[in-house]
Amino acid sequence: MSGLFHRPVLLDEVVKYLVTDKQGTYLDCTVGLGGHAEGILRILVPPGKLVGIDRDEQALQAARDRLKEFQNLTLLKLNFGHMEELTKLWGAGKFSGILLDLGLGSWQINLPERGFSYLEEGPLDMRMDKNQGLSARDVVNSYSQIELVRIFSEFGEEKLSKRIAKKIAEAQGKIDTTSQLTALVSKVVPTRYRIKTLSRIFQAIRIEVNKESEELAQALKIAPGLVKFGGRIGIISYHSLEDRLVKQSFQRLSKKCLCPPGSPVCTCGGRARWKLVTKKPVIPSRQETEQNSRARSAKFRVIERMAA
Repeated sequence: MSGLFHRPVLLDEVVKYLVTDKQGTYLDCTVGLGGHAEGILRILVPPGKLVGIDRDEQALQAARDRLKEFQNLTLLKLNFGHMEELTKLWGAGKFSGILLDLGLGSWQINLPERGFSYLEEGPLDMRMDKNQGLSARDVVNSYSQIELVRIFSEFGEEKLSKRIAKKIAEAQGKIDTTSQLTALVSKVVPTRYRIKTLSRIFQAIRIEVNKESEELAQALKIAPGLVKFGGRIGIISYHSLEDRLVKQSFQRLSKKCLCPPGSPVCTCGGRARWKLVTKKPVIPSRQETEQNSRARSAKFRVIERMAA
């Protein structure tokens, strides 16, 4: 496990914007291989501590190995969409900062057996949690053509969704590997669009397999209740669907009136309880993207809970 490597995106920016209290308790909801967690842990002072969660057991084991020197760290296998379970251990409103990095780790992409990449020959899997039932193979072989069009359009924003879904539906029952899926998509996509289209199709299937949009929506509802006054939530997204969900959620939280639309009078007190720390998303520097091309699409948004 120690051989795995992943360069954390926007590491300096995460530490700068998220850590406002070096004695606070922080939650890394996508601890991965521990890159962001290590950056945060290195500037904390007693009694500061960090809780790291992830649903990928392989990542958690690597994080345990990497971060074994830190005594102020707790690692748990948990999906961030279920982070409310942490209130049983720490209570509500206890975290000084919560981080979500929604990207797929380079190490995950580069492991053929995980089936995340069209560049690597491997089984069609794509499960973040190997114990869950639905795999990429199940999606491409059992979803109806209409369902495939939906996920390619919604999660991949793919203009050729209908053409690709039709080709896949015709071959259902025989699609077992990443190369087989890649070959099918390539047959109906012009060469000049092939790479970007394959990226979008694999992304869409991965999002469906892991229910990423549903989990993010749930996390956006739960996280505010776990943050203490003066604490922050920071989220790194990598595609427009994710960023749109985060942006809209943060905008709602920072409004002065949170009453339901159409309410005749304000009953919530008309005072903003959250403020946007980043009016526009923070993006990687040119130097970072040159060193790590997968950081190019990253957008980091931060919001802060205001004092009562």
